[in-house]
Formats: sequence, structure tokens, C-alpha cells
Amino acid sequence: MSAPITVFHIDDGKGLRGGQRQMLYLAKELSLLGVAGRVVCRRGSQLETAALRRNFEVLPLPLIVEPYPLSAFLLRRAVKRELKAGRRVVVHAHTSHAVSAAWLASAGLPVLRVVHRRVYFPPGTGLSHRLKYGRAHLVIALSEAVKNVLIGSGVPAARIKVINSTIDLEDTPWKEEEYDQYRLSAKRELALKFDLPSDTVWLGSLIALEDCKDPVTLLHAAETVIRKHPEAHYLLAGKGPLEGQVRRLLRKLGIESNFHLTGHYPRPYEMLAALDIFVLPSREEGFGSVLIEAMNARAAIVATRAGGIPDAVTDGDNGLLVPPGDPEELAAAQLRLIEDKGLRERLVESGLRRRLDLSSPRMAEKTLRAYERAFEDTFRD
Repeated sequence: MSAPITVFHIDDGKGLRGGQRQMLYLAKELSLLGVAGRVVCRRGSQLETAALRRNFEVLPLPLIVEPYPLSAFLLRRAVKRELKAGRRVVVHAHTSHAVSAAWLASAGLPVLRVVHRRVYFPPGTGLSHRLKYGRAHLVIALSEAVKNVLIGSGVPAARIKVINSTIDLEDTPWKEEEYDQYRLSAKRELALKFDLPSDTVWLGSLIALEDCKDPVTLLHAAETVIRKHPEAHYLLAGKGPLEGQVRRLLRKLGIESNFHLTGHYPRPYEMLAALDIFVLPSREEGFGSVLIEAMNARAAIVATRAGGIPDAVTDGDNGLLVPPGDPEELAAAQLRLIEDKGLRERLVESGLRRRLDLSSPRMAEKTLRAYERAFEDTFRD
């Protein structure tokens, strides 16, 4: 019988964004499968607070200046204790910078080194890249598109396993039988807050206001939609470096009365459940886990084909896909859904089925199988 596994989940981020939430989902579900987990994070970070709130075992480290030698030394001591206890150990780096500490901590030790790649752009080149990815026993790519980028940068395909992003269905703030009431309440709350008519189609998005998410194309598409359907309203939740440009463009396009910027919205499911149509206009996207949340919230989806989005959305099945950076096509897809309620309903029903394939228990099962296979391939007698 194989020895039990301990996974050190390492993330050096200061905030609590999508990647950190995905890591916490994975740690939670792996624990239910009998895999012990330690969240290794920056001391005082939002991730540390969230992990402690969820009762994870946490190893907070200073993580100051990559390659984080002091943090690696402290992590190495913890790894050795697990090995001495007869456990198999995985050091799983969830960010590219965290790989440095993971590799220093595990050098010369019989542990499994795993790198998670969540972003669509190519990794760096040179010695750092070769060390980070060349010494990994397993590289987990968020989507087929991310896998192809890794292969193009020289990572051996045999070491890469595609495991899509996910959501934790237990985080859904409604029971299935209570969804209609939750949606009514959400629409009422947002209608009051942003002075919206509740008897018309609402469209919107939850994105950072940055180039790769392309809010500018969304605004140009919205102008076309609003011109044809002046009763339609948009909600855009998010902040970022393009906020000033977005506000100026709203005024220039003359759609301020129909397009509402909410800033950071603390209850994303409340907004998603209130929307009829969710739009993701990204130019680059590792996968787009917000799409699964939108499916779970029963919003019909319009998205681009950027990066790993086609791993989550099949055009004409659980959403409509258009080329990135094309406001005309983005507008046409939204108009199609506004004018065809039956199509919206069919996409929503298919999305509800698809979200089950992308749930956190499925992600954990696939990850554990990938660990076991990598242990077999790496530590053959």
C-alpha cells in the first residue's frame, strides 16, 4: 500500500484573486480524498487570512525577494518532517515566482515537484525558465491553450496535464430550489442601487479593467446593442488601470445612462444571478473560471475564443463564441440572445450541465490521479 501524501500548496501572492481561490478549492477537495495539505503563503497576506478562516493548516513565510532563500529554508524543514514521518510529499507551486522557493526547499530530496500554469502568455526564457519548468516532474496547465503555449516554450508535452479551472458548488449562496427567489432579490437590490428598470434585459461582466480583459471592445459593442435596444442595461463590475479610459469612453459614446460601472462588487454571485446575459470580452484568458460561475448563476454566455475559453464554452451549446477584439461580432452575439429568449434558455440549461464537469471535486480527482501517475513515473524502484 502506498504511503499517504502531504501537499505543500505554495502561493506567494499578496491578494486573493482567482488563482488563490482555485488553490483553496483544490486543497479542500484533496483533503476530502485523504490528502493532507499545507497552505504555504506570504505572512500577513489575504490568502493567509482566507486559509485560516477555512481551517487549513497554514505555513506563513516572509517570501521577500525571489528566490526567497529564508522561506525556502523554513519550507525545507517542514518538508523533511513529512518525509521523516513516512509520507510522500508534493511541493506544488501555484505561481511562477513560488517555484523558486519550492525548488530550493526540495533540492536533493525525494519529493514530487509540481508547477501550476494558469496564464495564457508564454513563460520567461533563459536559465530561470529552464530551472522552473525543466525540473518539474509535473506541470498542470489550466487549459489546452495554456498547454500549447508551454509546449511552444520547450516544456515536454509528456510532463503536462491539462486540468481546467473550477468552482466550489458549495460556495453557491442559494439552494437549487431557492434560486428563483435569490434572483428576484438580487435584481431588486441592484435595481435600487443603480436605478435600473427590472423588466428589461440586463447584460454585464465581472472583469478587471485591464488590457487583457478588453473592456474597451465591450463598450463599443454595447453602443451597438443599446442603439438597437435602448431598453437594455449593462452592469460592469471591476477596477483596474483602464478605469479612467473606460469612463471617458462611456461619455464619448453617450451610453452612460444604460451602462453602469459598479467598481469592485463584493457579492459577485448577486450580480451574476441578476444578469440575463454574461459577456466576457477578453483578448487573453487562461481559462475564465468566471464563466463557470456565470453558468452556475444561470446567465446565458457570450465570450471570445481567446486562450482557454473554448475549454469551458462550446459555441452554440452552452454559450456563443466570437473572435477577440471584434466589437461588431460581440454585439451581434448579444443581439441574437436579446432577441431569442428560447436560445438563451437552451444555453442556460446546457451551462448548468457543463458546470458539473468543472466542479472542484472533479478537479481534485484529476489532480490526485496526476500526482499518483507522476510518483510512479518519477520514483520507480
